[in-house]
Amino acid sequence: MALESESEERPARALGRTQAQRRAEAEQRILQAAVDIIAERGIDQLTLAEAGEAAGYSRALPAHYFGSREDLILAVADHLVQGYRRRMEAGPPGGSGAGGLESLIDGIAFYIDDNRQSGARLRAFHEVLNAALNRPALAPAIAQLDHESAAGFVYQIRAAIRRGEIRADVDPEAEGVLILATLRGVMRQWLIAPDKVDLDAVRAEFIAGLRRNWSPPAT
Repeated sequence: MALESESEERPARALGRTQAQRRAEAEQRILQAAVDIIAERGIDQLTLAEAGEAAGYSRALPAHYFGSREDLILAVADHLVQGYRRRMEAGPPGGSGAGGLESLIDGIAFYIDDNRQSGARLRAFHEVLNAALNRPALAPAIAQLDHESAAGFVYQIRAAIRRGEIRADVDPEAEGVLILATLRGVMRQWLIAPDKVDLDAVRAEFIAGLRRNWSPPAT
């Protein structure tokens, strides 16, 4: 069967827009539909056809845009991460600044506060992360995502060391991995049992612990 044209399937409000704009909108709508499906029923229930239909397009359009199911899953991960980055840039004043201890603390607090705003979005993201454990095709891209996520913390730790805000013998790379793992682990526990995890208390204690552990020696 021939692929149905996008112009026949796009929402009415897309009329008059350029082809590139229509494609960008269609991709975003398909990605959001995929997020909703993953959050509601799990990653194993996601199909290209259903994502297209749920977004209001043809069942064949996602395959035309994204290729395989694995490629759509990777695009979902990137979609979620880019959304988080945009929200962070518009969030705390220190979140996207030049680095340093307070910028890092702002970023940690924002990670927790932002992610608890949408349990569905967070659930979809963790589904994608977990998929890399048994889908070899996804593992390299998820590993790169992990590395880039930790690298943001590493950058800020190094800046704080240069400023004398964090003691010089701290290992930035190791700390970056530990921070990312802690944040993701906390949010996973909260997703499973939100009534048993006090995110405000956990956030405060985690930040206080980092400050104590990193504090430069008194002179």
